[in-house]
Amino acid sequence: SFTDAASLPVAVATGYDGVHQLDLPSGTTLLVTGAGGGVGVAAVQVARAVGLRVIGVASEGKKDLVESLGAVHVPSGPGLAGRLAAVLAEGGHRLGGVYDLVGGDVLEAAASLLDDPTGALISAADWETVARLGGASVVRVRTAAVLDAVAALVVSGAVTPHVTRTFPLERAGDALRAVEGGHSRGKIVIEMGG
Repeated sequence: SFTDAASLPVAVATGYDGVHQLDLPSGTTLLVTGAGGGVGVAAVQVARAVGLRVIGVASEGKKDLVESLGAVHVPSGPGLAGRLAAVLAEGGHRLGGVYDLVGGDVLEAAASLLDDPTGALISAADWETVARLGGASVVRVRTAAVLDAVAALVVSGAVTPHVTRTFPLERAGDALRAVEGGHSRGKIVIEMGG
């Protein structure tokens, strides 16, 4: 649909760019913070499509969504680092990379589980903290090749945009508040009148 297509250049392409920036070998465990939001949903799906094991941090209310994408859900909130360490230990896995979409304390907790953040820690939300921790910002590629790759993932069924709410243009402020509140599930799209 046009509504789903509208989410591809930003949300899905950002998820794609970050996963490919990390360039982790198939079978590696990737942690995605903010896994229930628009970019997070895309990043989880792209990571699964390239053979990564994914742990998704999101609120308890987004557990079903995160698990439906093929990720192991870990609830956000105080004690996050301990919960993540327990999930990794239970599965006998080491954390290979972190794709952060939240920043702040969540980013700090996730980064603490990496042996070496260089090349394995990226953020699309908190450029100052990720740099201080030895990671990098997500680099957007913005080429036709990326859009072609994203479209191919959608056509193959490996990625679904997960647009969960739409707003008319005159309610753009409501849409922005919903996104900035951090509790939206999937992607929100503003529709232009015809």
